[in-house]
Amino acid sequence: MKRFFTSLLLGCLCFSAQANTEHPLISAYPEARLRKQLSYDYETFRFPTTVVSESQSYDVMDATGDLYQYFYTIKGASTLKVYENYAAALKALDFTIIFSCLREACGTEQTSKVLGEHLSPEGAVYNYYHKPYYLLAKKNTPKGKVIGAWFIGGYEDETAVQQVIVETEPLENTLIKVDAAYLSNKPQATSPTETADAKELSKDHKLFARYPGAALRNHETVDYETMTLPAAPGSQGQQPLKLSGDLARHFYIIKDTSTLKIYENYKQALDSAGFSILSHCELEACGKEAQQLGNSISVENAVYNYYRKPYYLVAKKAVDEREVYVALFIGAYESEAAVQQVIIETETLATDLIKVDADSLKQQLEATGKALIYGIYFDTGKAVVKPESRDTLKAIATLLTRNPALLLYVVGHTDDTGTRENNVTLSQQRAAAVVDNLVKQHGIAPTRLLAQGVGPFAPAASNDSDTGREKNRRVELVKRLQ
Repeated sequence: MKRFFTSLLLGCLCFSAQANTEHPLISAYPEARLRKQLSYDYETFRFPTTVVSESQSYDVMDATGDLYQYFYTIKGASTLKVYENYAAALKALDFTIIFSCLREACGTEQTSKVLGEHLSPEGAVYNYYHKPYYLLAKKNTPKGKVIGAWFIGGYEDETAVQQVIVETEPLENTLIKVDAAYLSNKPQATSPTETADAKELSKDHKLFARYPGAALRNHETVDYETMTLPAAPGSQGQQPLKLSGDLARHFYIIKDTSTLKIYENYKQALDSAGFSILSHCELEACGKEAQQLGNSISVENAVYNYYRKPYYLVAKKAVDEREVYVALFIGAYESEAAVQQVIIETETLATDLIKVDADSLKQQLEATGKALIYGIYFDTGKAVVKPESRDTLKAIATLLTRNPALLLYVVGHTDDTGTRENNVTLSQQRAAAVVDNLVKQHGIAPTRLLAQGVGPFAPAASNDSDTGREKNRRVELVKRLQ
């Protein structure tokens, strides 16, 4: 955050000795005790511009920039004296008063309390709402507009000050660095920065360098995994994405930065890298289920208290023969923000990593009652077994020969492209073609095999991606009891 004012109290310039407990523009009242302080790098605050009505409605003015909130308590000073000192300090700095109210003009005790709670960093003024004063003021400076608001209320012999100051500034939205070479299959090492050493930064995903100053709380990388990315609340017609591919999840903590600024920087980074946003929600639009939304993608399966002021998005980019998906949930707790980052690369499934032989097929059947077969090939829309399926069919025949009591369903599956009726018919024809080959070419008794087609009704992955559809086009051997 950029701070560019010296402290001022009672109209006199004086440098603050308590840089962490008071704003450099307006120092704390003498002997004031700081109860709570929050600060955010680039946040929007809604300043009340009227008193609160009996229905608890009031007008507001939005300001966006570096935000500072303070809750002070002062013993032995009246609300009037505290107010007069703040008013004198603002006058000395040539602030323009936008709105103010004094005592009864601020409304009833209950409506005054609402006014103070709007400013409070704790969201509450407790009993400090008696004999209230409210000030809203602004000042234009060479570096931007400064807007401040003060609610001063008392309880017995104590006065409390709720102070909010926003230093407006343009959004800095180029803080997330994207390694474009990574998307071209040429990842480059991320160079160390002041925020972390090279070993720590190596834990980041190569696509995104972490937000400046972010601390990594947890992460995981899994070579080929299935994960569901929920659609944002209110996304019309959008369903959760069930994806399979290389998975990376990161949980970052960022101090003194608003969720708004983090979100805008990620959006800018994704846009510059050519990603398309599939689904997103911001703040109240994320709904009451915001915490659950964040939990669903978090590497720790929980965002804990980091679900306030939420932003969520899912983005996608097609790269060569793969698709890259990014999901982000950004939430806050007090002056900290957390980022739940998910990156899934749906690369073509390397089915040849597991050798298909009689022993491996038997192990799968004994463990789960079925074995997935990806080594039987057909031309698109046809049910003639291709010659390159020879080795896989031989392995199935060997399994049956070694285990003469084994009975199998041969089940054909398709993806969800095309009509449902055609897919069911095609899957039945392909399953029958496999049975026919095993009987005629390998001498397996036809009574041991029963062909069945189920079309697209039992997918192994989402049909939303090429990789998922490839996983769904398969043959399964299912152990049969009779």
